[in-house]
Amino acid sequence: MKKENLCKIISPFFLILLWYAVAAIIAAPLILPFPHTVLLRLFTLAQNSFFWKAFAFTFLRVIIAFLLSFIIGFFSGLLSADYPCFKDFIAFPLNIIRVTPIIAFILLALFWFKSGIVPVVTGILMSLPVMISAAEKGFTKNRENQEKLFKASCYGFTGFKAFRYIRLPAALPSLMAGAESVFGLCWKVVAAGEVLSIPRYGAGSLMQYSQLHLETADTLAYTLAIIIFSYIGGKIIHKMIHFEP
Repeated sequence: MKKENLCKIISPFFLILLWYAVAAIIAAPLILPFPHTVLLRLFTLAQNSFFWKAFAFTFLRVIIAFLLSFIIGFFSGLLSADYPCFKDFIAFPLNIIRVTPIIAFILLALFWFKSGIVPVVTGILMSLPVMISAAEKGFTKNRENQEKLFKASCYGFTGFKAFRYIRLPAALPSLMAGAESVFGLCWKVVAAGEVLSIPRYGAGSLMQYSQLHLETADTLAYTLAIIIFSYIGGKIIHKMIHFEP
């Protein structure tokens, strides 16, 4: 077994042992329950249909935020790469989004949108700068692309054909990296939005309810479930993006 693989295996076990040690020293389940307690609570909670319905709504919000972020970011990045004026125009609002805390957007969105829509809106807002930057980087014409586009024009390629067969393939690595980053970010922002907006169905809402009732094990169990679903979803997105027939 390679040393790198061994370190990857040891790392989670080390964190679990550290968790056990800290929980034993604190000796207060209300503050930090043991890992096995959290895992047992997760299995118990997962037997309730409401648990799955809440996570299904969260997953739906994540997918909507991800798709809209990708589409808007794709075209905005393309325009930024081709038109410096457009890039300069959106630079200021994107910088504002980057430096503004997520919680500020969530609290403001609560004034304007329904609780179930707030996580989606904030997910899109926080993901856009990442996707636009990735798309812009991918579509920016470098010397190699310029040469290919010139050769394509000599053979009578139309603008769409040149885009389809030259620019888009060249931009795919950057677009794929941006999409993976955006998907992970959407999970975090949507969950945070649900915690504050408390829609009827949502993983974040379950976390908020358990925290209000001082059920620390349940809060950690829901957090663990979000991590698991986010990890699985990220792997699925990775496989879809890098799929080769």
